[in-house]
Amino acid sequence: MKLLKLNIILLLLVLVNAPSRSQSLDINVQGEIYEYATYYVSSFDIATGATNVQIFNYSLESNTYPVFIKIRFRATILSPGLGINSEATIVEIETDPFLIQDGLYLDNRDLSSDATFLNDNSGNQIELQGRLIGVLDPALSESIMQTILTSGKLSDGQYTFSVSIFGGTDESNLSNVFNDSKTFVIQSQIPISLEYPGGALTDTTDNLLYTNFPIFQWSSGPPAAYAETFIRVAKFDPDSHNGLEDAIEDQRVLPSNQNEQWELIDNVNSYQYPFSGSYPLDAGNIYCWQIKISLPTTSGNEDMISPIFAFKIGQAGTIETSNIVSNPLLMMIQQTLPDQFNNYFGSGRELEGFLPSGQIEINGITVGPSVVNNLLQQIMNQDYQVQSVVVE
Repeated sequence: MKLLKLNIILLLLVLVNAPSRSQSLDINVQGEIYEYATYYVSSFDIATGATNVQIFNYSLESNTYPVFIKIRFRATILSPGLGINSEATIVEIETDPFLIQDGLYLDNRDLSSDATFLNDNSGNQIELQGRLIGVLDPALSESIMQTILTSGKLSDGQYTFSVSIFGGTDESNLSNVFNDSKTFVIQSQIPISLEYPGGALTDTTDNLLYTNFPIFQWSSGPPAAYAETFIRVAKFDPDSHNGLEDAIEDQRVLPSNQNEQWELIDNVNSYQYPFSGSYPLDAGNIYCWQIKISLPTTSGNEDMISPIFAFKIGQAGTIETSNIVSNPLLMMIQQTLPDQFNNYFGSGRELEGFLPSGQIEINGITVGPSVVNNLLQQIMNQDYQVQSVVVE
């Protein structure tokens, strides 16, 4: 009897100290869905759902292995202008469950209805077999198909890309462990329109500037967060250049590094000629400028390039100079806030002839010209609005 009791106690101790085999599954996923300005249909194989363009990338780690994983990807469109008033599937694909022995990277370029292979972090080869759940119905909207056939790219509209990952230790009983989606709007790109300074080469007499630091302004629709904006400025020499195109491809004053064709700037619609890092704009010379906006698409970066404007730096003394502003700070204020400037610095006004001196402070902090320039550009872009002006 005592022996039986001792055996029961020993068995209980073994069970208490035995490691648990019912550890809860914890799968961690990190990554993102990438956004492009244009999605070309040629980047997708409608027959298999495959694409050679990176739409998403994730890293996956589990607290226990082996584990079964399944991935689902869906792309939809909503475009009332094309008669699509509810979400329509462009492509939806799902993999069969597959077993992993270690963490791995998931990339949409590995997914299609054809069998593909990838390796986990330990080098174990994994076979992926996928199947199409749905694709764009050609009969859904004749207008969208006509647009695609004409332009070769997805039509204007609201698009949503979504990724779901399922996991579990039982192939037949997987649970949803991760969801991600991104919705964005595709719009036809608006051509870049230069606004100031300048115009046609024949009109430089009407486009005289009396500042060596002009603020360039243009419009191109709402700037996309993923776009890159560039500018270039060159001197036009009528003795050596056949036109503005010839001049802009020749030696540039901005960027000053002649190995660079363009100067990368902030993604805005205005830019002041810099006080350093460029060649000076000299009085009496004609200059030309151009803007480029680079947008990522599923077929690589595409560049939108503006026309070329010409302007001339006027010679002080050749016209009445009493109202000509030569101080760089006043030039910036005049171009950014012309009405307020004239109210205070104009002829017969309170600050006529005033020249700034000493330190510049913003909110009690001493700042340099570049900070002031940035603030004035934000006012010009209507990021800030002037409520009132007080002169002390």
